[in-house]
Amino acid sequence: MISDNGTSTAKEVDEIAGLYIVENPALEHLLFDRNLMGIEFRRACAESSRLMVGHLLDELDPDVTELVILGKGLAYQLASAFDSYGLNLPTNLLATSRKDVEGDSASVVVSYRSLDAAGDSIIIGDTVASGATVVTALNEYRKVHEVRRLHLLSFAGAVGGARVILDYCRRHAIQAKLLYGLAAFGLAKNGFDLSFLHPDTLTKDAYRQRAAEQFNSKPVSAVGWDFGSQYMAPDKYRALSWVEAEIWGLRGHESLAIASRPRSFSVVSKESDAFAGMAEYLRDPSELPPSDQP
Repeated sequence: MISDNGTSTAKEVDEIAGLYIVENPALEHLLFDRNLMGIEFRRACAESSRLMVGHLLDELDPDVTELVILGKGLAYQLASAFDSYGLNLPTNLLATSRKDVEGDSASVVVSYRSLDAAGDSIIIGDTVASGATVVTALNEYRKVHEVRRLHLLSFAGAVGGARVILDYCRRHAIQAKLLYGLAAFGLAKNGFDLSFLHPDTLTKDAYRQRAAEQFNSKPVSAVGWDFGSQYMAPDKYRALSWVEAEIWGLRGHESLAIASRPRSFSVVSKESDAFAGMAEYLRDPSELPPSDQP
């Protein structure tokens, strides 16, 4: 599929059959502004989803249902995207959490599910790192319903994660199509960072150059360490961004202007794997040097 509606384009990745990279202004706004927060972030996500769904309209099954992976999946607002085209999207819910994150692997546990909408054709909106969350969600869904077809939309997705998901779908006879925003990212060793500057990232040179200028050539994640916290948990996002800025030597830099030193590092403890080996950032702030000193 190569499609161009004048606003958004989608092209299949030569190296990975079934994976498509979507480019449009909404995705550029979303992935090149780490200071985007609150309602403006939510609106950018909504427009990005609307345009991505537009590439699928001609091939969606009439009975397609959504599998929402809580909570990052909420940021994709797929039901609203379908509504913009006059379509209803029945919804299933699944809550997962990542454990023992290490590089391109992670274990995932399911803590809640509501799968009443059924349907053997499903659509998922989720940020993809190792691919383990999506595979776990599919396994859980398949305990109750058959899956014949999968469409996955990811504003920021990793190359390795795409391969894991597509391989799983091939082994279980599931037709799969993955749409990624602007790039198929290389995944950093911490299992969190998705950067345009990672050597494994598949994207166009103009995006690499733009990211280099944005972050002083540092491979900072395009979406941070907890996608969706930009509007669901703003204080947490500011705190995580502060740790990122400290690690990358970007304290006070305009690219992470929203960064704010947390009063308690418990707010970022769930993402501590992202900065393993940087234990000093988990100490009480009163024990650290003032933020205006090196």
